[in-house]
Formats: sequence, structure tokens, C-alpha cells
Amino acid sequence: MHFMGALRRCSIIQRICIRVRLLCDWSRMAKHFKNSEPVDGAMPSDELGNNPSSDNGNDGFGPEPFSGPNPYSEPAPHSAPVYVDFPVSSGSDDQLIRHKHRRHKHRGLKIALGVVGVLVVLSAAGAAALASSASGLKTQASSALSEVNAVQSAIESQDFAAASASAQELQNVAAQMNGSLQSPLWSFASALPVVGGDVSAVRTVASVLQDASTNALVPLTDALAQTPVDSLVSDGTIDVQSLSGLLSAVEQTAPVMQRCTDSLDSLPEMHIERLQSMIQPAREKLDGVNDMFQSAATLAPVAGNLLGANGDRTYMLAAQNTAELRASDGFPGSVGTLSISNGHISLGDFAKVYDVLNEDTPSSAGITDEEHALFYDYTRYSWDNSFNPDFSRVGGIWAASYEERNGGHLDGVVSITPSVVQRMLAALGTSVTLSDGTELDGTNATKVLEHDLYWKYLSAGDNMALGGDITDALFAEAAKLTFDQVLGNFNSDTLSKLATVLMDGAKDREVLIWMADSNEQSAMEKMGVTGTLDASTQQQPTLGVFANIWFGSKIGWWFGMSTQVGDVQKAADGTRTYHVTTTLENYLTQDELATGGDYILGGIDKSSGYYEPFIYLYAPAGGTIQNLQASNGASFSTTEYRGLQVTYTQDVSGDPVWPRPSNPLYPGQPATISYDVVLPASVSGELAVSSVPTLQQYR
Repeated sequence: MHFMGALRRCSIIQRICIRVRLLCDWSRMAKHFKNSEPVDGAMPSDELGNNPSSDNGNDGFGPEPFSGPNPYSEPAPHSAPVYVDFPVSSGSDDQLIRHKHRRHKHRGLKIALGVVGVLVVLSAAGAAALASSASGLKTQASSALSEVNAVQSAIESQDFAAASASAQELQNVAAQMNGSLQSPLWSFASALPVVGGDVSAVRTVASVLQDASTNALVPLTDALAQTPVDSLVSDGTIDVQSLSGLLSAVEQTAPVMQRCTDSLDSLPEMHIERLQSMIQPAREKLDGVNDMFQSAATLAPVAGNLLGANGDRTYMLAAQNTAELRASDGFPGSVGTLSISNGHISLGDFAKVYDVLNEDTPSSAGITDEEHALFYDYTRYSWDNSFNPDFSRVGGIWAASYEERNGGHLDGVVSITPSVVQRMLAALGTSVTLSDGTELDGTNATKVLEHDLYWKYLSAGDNMALGGDITDALFAEAAKLTFDQVLGNFNSDTLSKLATVLMDGAKDREVLIWMADSNEQSAMEKMGVTGTLDASTQQQPTLGVFANIWFGSKIGWWFGMSTQVGDVQKAADGTRTYHVTTTLENYLTQDELATGGDYILGGIDKSSGYYEPFIYLYAPAGGTIQNLQASNGASFSTTEYRGLQVTYTQDVSGDPVWPRPSNPLYPGQPATISYDVVLPASVSGELAVSSVPTLQQYR
């Protein structure tokens, strides 16, 4: 429609130019007849109709007598009529001024108007051609996007022949788009003001699609077709060599995908809305595909080691309890082990954390002054180190505690929440039944494990010690049965689904991984699954928003926390300021306060239902948090952690055993914390937010 509008405008311009040319021609002819050479005794006149000579004494109102020479006789000296462009004073012929360029001007005007007319016609023809070409490009762009979707869907469904065919078709369509956009017509359009930038952007998109398809998607899908994923798992064992080969193929093409993604991400916003709506889906789709490529490429060099190709591996699995809220996902209610030997996976038993880790934090952990300032003496217990949202520290401390108590060596620690258990069951389309008859599936596992079991065994009047033992055992049983489901019929499809669940969980910090080997830990950091808080390794400016409920309870089920980031304000010096609001909510009801047991409600004030959570705001690397205000009068302080500024609710009690903040949160009375996140010009990238997962969506 934009090109048809241009065509209509060109037609209007053409009609206007024709009318202007006719008007000029009419004016020229009128002046010609008015100032033409005398015929039949007429005397030439000036542009006002007056005789320029006043020698005859005529007052200018009457007709002039004939005084010029006979046009058919021999002209007398100085008797030729004189043409003037403006009145002149009377005098001799020698004093008359003659303008010699009028006819040249008329001729130049005719030429100019002729050129304008030709340009108008050419513009109209060009607009029509652009409209036709644009229509074809729109069809091709839609086809290209469909092929990208088809490639992704085919890979996910493990139909690699179809994925290869779609990649080839994408390559063909992208080549056609590129061919169309390299024409002289589009080259001319790219030089036009305003819309020329949009045309150049479209050409970039077409080039990117051709590059991505030719140099990344086609080679990868060909490799998948030759070594299909369904051959990677046999008899419950991963073929490490074949998997490493596939990952290497991805690793080789990953730079191409990164190059293409960077090209699209660098494009400015389009002036033409339809072009923007056409390009944005391509950009988002390619971003998603690139994330997959980069993660696989990062994993490729260490995959063999992780899967036990170069020696047996042992990992600790920590099933976190988000209802007992800690900044690193929760309290590690149940702990188990997973062993891998050359691709063969076996699962150990799960037990209560008190039976697996030593109570005291190992001295080898070396709790720092920064950590003690933020988390007080809660770090003295090994399992309470999850007060620290930096899982790269938490995982290492848990591993040291495990080894100190059980001997042996841990190669890594994997933390998961009950929400991940639910996602696993949903992905497998299965369910598990606990020993008390409770059924867990992909729709209810989180609510059952984080709420229902506690109310079943730990309501007011129940035996708290007995109920606690029962729920702890059921929690451990749920984790064990779920992983048994994963490994019991382990095949390539199960492997693919498990990988998807774990990667999706990592995006929300519901899956966190720590590796003992520094190279493997670095690879995990690049994949964004370690929960590391360190200015030296931060890849994107990230605001961290975390909470700890300091007393033992299951209050996390009723705790809500959300963060909204406002539009960025840019200063002349390049500084960017984001206004941020973090909202805290307490969803407890009076009925629940009356019927909940102490194991559930813990140390809250049961008459009012209020409690005071610790809150931690980690500024992005290089950035600061300023102008903080809390609607509930919460008291905040500022310190630093591994190069990051931290604003937090500090202890106001002075209690060395149970430090607590001043941050009252009442049922039905949200508290808001508003503040500015300021990034200097030296920090690039859009602001991201990382936050402790809560249970709001499952209530």
C-alpha cells in the first residue's frame, strides 16, 4: 500500500506539472502578442501597455499615431522597433535598454519542464515496478519465515530429513529475495531519504537469511540427517562420541548464526510500519535459533567430560523447597546423587539434607566478609548458605560439605525446584504416585509438594515432628520417582525433552548448576545456568532482585514479588537511567492464619499475619542503584559483593542468632520499593532482570 500511495502521488504531481506547463505557455504567448513587432502601423508597447516613447506628446491615454517606418521599405538607421522588459525614461534610441535573454529563458523553462515531465513519468513507472516487486518480496519473506519455523519444528520432532528439505528451501527463497533486492530499482530506492534506510534494512535481512541458511542451517540439518538424534541413545546409554560429533557440527556453524543475529539486532527501527512488522518476527526467530546454536557450541568442548567419556562422574541433585524461600531458589529439602559412566546414567537414593550434608559450613569454604555482612550468621549452617543468591558459591559450599561427610568427590551440583519436577512430568506425559497415595502429574506437582502435603500433615493440632518427617520423606520420594520416570525408559526423545526442561528452567533460575572444574564452570556460565553474581563475568547488564525469609516456615507459598522496569531515560553524556518498581505481597488469609500449624507459619505474628523478609537488590556491573524509596518504611543499607553494588534490608534486631530486618509486609497490603538503576555510557546492552523464583503462578 505504501508503494501504491507513492504511485498515486506521482500521478498527482504529473497532472500538476502539465497544468503549470500549459499556464506558462499561455503566458508566454500572451506576452508575445502584446510585445510583438508592429504590424499594419501598430507601435510596440511595454509590459504595462504604454508606449515607451513620450516624444510625440501623447498623454498615454489615446491611440498613438503611426510614426514608425514602413515594414516593407528599407529601414532607416536607428528606426528598428525596440523591445523592452520594463518601462524606461524617454530619450533617444541609444538610451533604450534591450533585454536579450527572454527567449532563452522560455527555451530553458520548456526544457526544465520537459525533464520534470520525464522524471514524473519515470517515477510513476518506478513506483509501479517497486510496488510489484515489493508484493513479491512480501510473499517471499512470509515463505522464508515459514521455512525457518519448519526447520525448528522438524528438528524438535526429530524429522531431520524434513528439516534438511526446509533448510534447502529457505536457502532458495533467500537467494530469490537477494536477487530481487540487488536490482537497480531497489538500489535507487535505498538512496531515497527516510524510506531508503528501510530498503537497506530489508536488503540486510535478505542477506542474513541467505547467510544463515547457506552456511549454518543447511550444513547442520545435513549432519543431523546423517546422524539422527534417535540413534544417540541405546539401552539407556548415550552415545557420547556421536553426540560430541553433532555438537561439533553446531560449534562450527555457531559463528555464522552469531554474525547473522548481530546484523539483525543492529538494524534501526523501520519508518514503514509494515516493514517493521515483517522484520521483527524474523529477528525474534533468529534470536531463538541462535541461542540454541551458541549453547550447543559452548557445550561441545566439555560434553564428553560431562557425560563420563573420560572418567566416571558424580553429581549432587538438590531438590529445593521454594516454599521455604531462600535467594538461591529455596531450602535443599532433599538431596540425591546422579552418576554417569561413558554415557550410562544411574540414579542414587534421595534423602533429607540433614542426612547428607554436615551441619556446619566447612572451614574450607572461606566465608568472606562481604558474605557475612549480607547474610549474617545464617551462613554458619551449610544448608542455609542458599541465603546467598550467588549459586557459584552455594554449589561449591554444598559440594565441600557433602565430601566432608561422605568422602569421595563431586563433579558438580544441580539445583531444581518442584516446578521443574512438574515440567518433567508434563514433558513425559506421565505421573507418579507417592507412598501415601498422593498422585503427582504435569498439572499439580508444584501445588501438592509446596502446599497440599503440608496442610494434610501439618495443620494446627497435628504432631509437628511426625508431620515434618512424613512430608520430608514424601518430598524426597517425589524427586526420586520423577527421575526414575526419566531414566526408566531413557531414549533420544526423553533426552531431548529433559534438555529442554532444564534449559527452560535455567532461564527462570529454577535450574542452577555448579561445576567443580573451572573450564566446565566457565562453559556453564556462558550458557547462563550457574546463577553467578560477579561483575567480572556478567555478560549483560542485569539487575538482581532476591529475597530471604529468615525463619523456618512454608510462608514462601504466600509470598509474591514482581519487578517492573520503566522506559529508559538517556542523558546527553550517554548515561541511562531506568526507573524500577519492585512490589512485595503477602497473600495469607485470616482462615489460613487460624488453621495453619507452626511448621507452616513459623515465626510470623499470627494476630496480624505480617512478617519481614530480607530483600537484596544487586546493581548491574558498572551500574548503581539510586533514589530508593520504600512504601512501608523498610530500612536499607548498601555494600558491595564481588564488584557489584548491593542495596539490602539490613538487620535491625542486633540478635546474633536470628538477625532480622525492618521490612513489614502485611496480608493484603502490598509494599513497593521504587528506585533508579543508573548505567554509565561505558556499559552497553539493555537492562535485564534476574530474580528468585516464587510460587505466585501456582496458587
